[in-house]
Amino acid sequence: MNTLKIIIYTGYFILFVNNLLYFKSYRKNSIAFKILSFYLLFGLIIQFNSHYLSSLRENNLFLSHFFFIGQFLVLSIFYLKTFTSKVLKKTVFYGLILIVLILIINIFYTQEYFYKWNVFEILLTSIPLLIYSFVFFIRNIDSTNKNFIFFNSGFFLYLICSTLLFSAGNLKSEIKNALWYFNAILYLAFQVLIFVDWYKNFRKNKSEILK
Repeated sequence: MNTLKIIIYTGYFILFVNNLLYFKSYRKNSIAFKILSFYLLFGLIIQFNSHYLSSLRENNLFLSHFFFIGQFLVLSIFYLKTFTSKVLKKTVFYGLILIVLILIINIFYTQEYFYKWNVFEILLTSIPLLIYSFVFFIRNIDSTNKNFIFFNSGFFLYLICSTLLFSAGNLKSEIKNALWYFNAILYLAFQVLIFVDWYKNFRKNKSEILK
């Protein structure tokens, strides 16, 4: 097994562990935490199906549409719940509605891209999340409440790389291969940071911490 596969499978394993831990703490935490838990489950399902189809040498690129659109929907709601500013909440809410409408139109007119990377779809669903993630980081960097700060930091870095990678997904080049390797490393780091977030902020509920 080469180094890249070891990194990829380690990332999958930590994703599985994170699912167990987050759903273990599901009931005693906030709505935002519950949304994040379902995001992890969603990611696990996509990764499992993608790996299974790949093992059968079947085209699994159609799953990218489910992944990017699903990720956008779930994490837009996540940031909607974590932002406290009414202006930010309205921005995310109306942005969500507008982009969903654009995605519906895009899917209707680009059906030939079902088994290909759709660069417009990737950018449309990723750029708003990068903006929300950056705003979240700026607003919480000096806050005493560090909930989701590790998740958000890892997500921002991983999404930048994955957006660049998948936007160039229809190309074949040495740069793309390097991006695949770097993307696998960042995904592993992302899952580690999600675990750190759970360990530092959500292992125990507030009443237990006060004790």
